[in-house]
Amino acid sequence: MFSRAFTLACLVSSAPAANAQTELCVLIETTNGTDWTITAELLNPASTVLAVISDLGFNMSGSGFDDFSYNPAFDSMFFGPATVGVTDGQVDFLGGNTIPPLNNDGGPDSSNPLHIASFTATEVTDFAFVGQVNGAYAGVPFPVILTYQNMNGGNTPYSIKIVPAPASAAAFFGVAGLAFRRRR
Repeated sequence: MFSRAFTLACLVSSAPAANAQTELCVLIETTNGTDWTITAELLNPASTVLAVISDLGFNMSGSGFDDFSYNPAFDSMFFGPATVGVTDGQVDFLGGNTIPPLNNDGGPDSSNPLHIASFTATEVTDFAFVGQVNGAYAGVPFPVILTYQNMNGGNTPYSIKIVPAPASAAAFFGVAGLAFRRRR
């Protein structure tokens, strides 16, 4: 379901297993230059993951955005549907993948990795969290909250990676190779 590039991109920034720290890895990836996905994976979780991301807000910039669809777990029965604004050059998203006791009828999507959204675009140039972004471990009697970002920072580090289409990378390295060869 998820590509090897996702795992590789996440592992590049993670520590060796013996001293591994919990980290959220968000990957925005295309495999063909127009179809994109956003996924999040909690690396080295310290407990049972209840929700990789429970509160999510982000802004994404680029060009040619269209056909944006997101994981329905971010439509909360309690807080309402996610708020999404899509223009040709930007996507603004705010949604709550609510955790017990206020979860959706079917429960939150607690998979790890978590599919966030799919869309088409010509390119993605920037992605940034907005507002409070949380996740949660299962806990008794209440979930244990992981804070990736809030007004005071966060207690769990995160990384964001944008992976362009392999054809774009090959073209870049091909041009770079020609420039290098010409300099010799």
